[in-house]
Amino acid sequence: MIKVRISDEMKAQAKIEAQKRDAFIKHHFEVDHLSSEERDELGFWGEFACSTALQQDWKQNIRENYLTIDSYDIIVNGKRIDVKTETAPEVFARKILSKEIADDKAYGRRLINKGQFDLLSKYDLIIFGLFIREAPEVWYPLGYLETKIITDQFLPTYDRPYGGRYPFPASPVPTSLLKPFNDLLI
Repeated sequence: MIKVRISDEMKAQAKIEAQKRDAFIKHHFEVDHLSSEERDELGFWGEFACSTALQQDWKQNIRENYLTIDSYDIIVNGKRIDVKTETAPEVFARKILSKEIADDKAYGRRLINKGQFDLLSKYDLIIFGLFIREAPEVWYPLGYLETKIITDQFLPTYDRPYGGRYPFPASPVPTSLLKPFNDLLI
């Protein structure tokens, strides 16, 4: 299993980038377990770790400024990629990582907020990654999917497949559909 430990240098740079971007970012959701600043930094940790896992120099993918929305986070084999990173409680994270999670159970879908959905057309692929909430020092790639599949088949909704509602409208991408991250290393 691929995993990337977040270095102190990555953490320091993420803090800098989050502060630079703060005035230009629109937050699409709130969570109880992370502040806005922590979410921003965690997103950068995910991008840096993903670059590292793809055998790229993570520092080369840092933008000069954040005046506009990016066109991609990473380019691999000519494909524009956006990295989506989340946290999950350890009990669910272990099931996701071992592929024991059912798509239609809690934490079985990777969510893309409706506010970000229209931006998906700018990217070719979405890479999904995960931090275990209780120990967010290691990033795990979950896999990837073509944005066309997401935008054609998984429109944002409030309705959870197992009943109830998401706290915000989101595109619920089934974890079982994600393609192996290792395929991008070829």
